[in-house]
Amino acid sequence: MKLPLVLVDLWAPGLPCVNPDNTQGGYLATKHLIEQGCSRIAYLASTLSHYSIRQREKGYRQALYEARLLMPPEYEAIAPPLLDTEQSLVEAVNELLRLPEPPDAIFAYNDAAAMVVQRVCAQQGIRIPEDLALVGFDDIDAAAWSHPPLTTIAVDKQQLGREALRLLLEGKPEENLLLPVQLVVRSSSGK
Repeated sequence: MKLPLVLVDLWAPGLPCVNPDNTQGGYLATKHLIEQGCSRIAYLASTLSHYSIRQREKGYRQALYEARLLMPPEYEAIAPPLLDTEQSLVEAVNELLRLPEPPDAIFAYNDAAAMVVQRVCAQQGIRIPEDLALVGFDDIDAAAWSHPPLTTIAVDKQQLGREALRLLLEGKPEENLLLPVQLVVRSSSGK
């Protein structure tokens, strides 16, 4: 069908799309954890097959590279493919926490995953941020009132929608319009 189309928070070759700057967000989150004194920073994701999650991982890697930190491969925790995403994230977090040298920080691919980390840590007596610093992504409403309040990367979802509509109405063939993101510091990442 030859209908106008704009992708939001997704990318495909040859299609116009609007995305938050996921790479910059991953970079800001990881750089913040490094600035907090963390040196064993893990990345938690449900999959790497989604465009935004891969981009966030690129930002994570870039910040580590610039800080000359090399993380072992097991610090990139990809949840096993289960029907229940939350349960697979719990398994991935438990694997991270069982490592001989567990991470001192986790950058979670989104806030919901970061809140899974909070629950698992609470069950195991791991204190956030004293024992483990934590940063999420998306700045969902629950992030501000989670315990402790979650440091996150804010995405302007209304602006994503406005820009997608503008591209759609103007017929702009822009490949990938990236919108800025912002680090929102709360107590989950501070020491």
